[in-house]
Amino acid sequence: MAEAFRGTLSDADLRLLRVFRTVVDVGGYQPAELALNKGRSAISMDITALEQRLGVRLAVRGRAGFALTDAGRTVYAAALELFGEVERFRDRVAAAAQHLGGRVALLVIDNFVSVAADPLARALGGFARRHPAVRLELGSAPAATVQRAVLDGEAEFGLSVVPRPMEALALTPLFRETLLLYCGRGNRLFDMAEITTADAEAQKLVLPSVTDAAEFAAALAAFAPGARADTLDARVLLILSGAFIGFLPPHYAAAWVARGALREVLPHVFRSDNMFHLLERRGTTPGAATAALRAMILEAFAAASA
Repeated sequence: MAEAFRGTLSDADLRLLRVFRTVVDVGGYQPAELALNKGRSAISMDITALEQRLGVRLAVRGRAGFALTDAGRTVYAAALELFGEVERFRDRVAAAAQHLGGRVALLVIDNFVSVAADPLARALGGFARRHPAVRLELGSAPAATVQRAVLDGEAEFGLSVVPRPMEALALTPLFRETLLLYCGRGNRLFDMAEITTADAEAQKLVLPSVTDAAEFAAALAAFAPGARADTLDARVLLILSGAFIGFLPPHYAAAWVARGALREVLPHVFRSDNMFHLLERRGTTPGAATAALRAMILEAFAAASA
């Protein structure tokens, strides 16, 4: 049994409070599985451990769903204040030192460098020169992982397409990316003089990880069942195999098209686009360093699209 809470918070307590906050933000255990990348039983154990630690019942879990108790609402509000105070503490320390310090963790979708390297590189370089005491932590991951990291507080914000919009996420649009359909050498479509819609839909499709437009998602249902790839590199490998067709950004596919390894398939018919966003956890107050980097990134992308 967990030791009774006596007013001192440990790192383990903070971790449990973050799990609890996420479960409340996304509305229950099932959506929290995706947000936290944890199984429902593990999440339930964390909530139970927190209840034992605090000595109160935080929520009612049953067929009716997940509902906070009065104590749970109090603890949730206190947790939001606590994590907000952590950020404000960083700001006050930085102000006392007359410069920004600490760390800022940023996670981008795995293919971001092929989409918009220049504005992001300019923002990162400008920020690093202006605030040399801030430690930048930059990582790349599939879109779902970027979203989970932001929700879980592992990253201050992310740059990505959004596989599943959530109320707990605040989204700032950055730019749109066009997607066209491609086949690889070895696929029966590759050497056909004229390709029909029926020819394309008979091929096995690599499903994209994100489908922003409803009409695009409906169009995908007409294709033969194929494969799934959560990253762009994995998707293009499946298409290059000749066994599958799939959607790619034209700028990403251009090198393979130029050397005769890929071919566009009916670009006037099969075309869509995805919106890239800056993802933040809704309701949180960013630290000074996070706010400064965010502003420089948005400024760089605004200039790039002007």
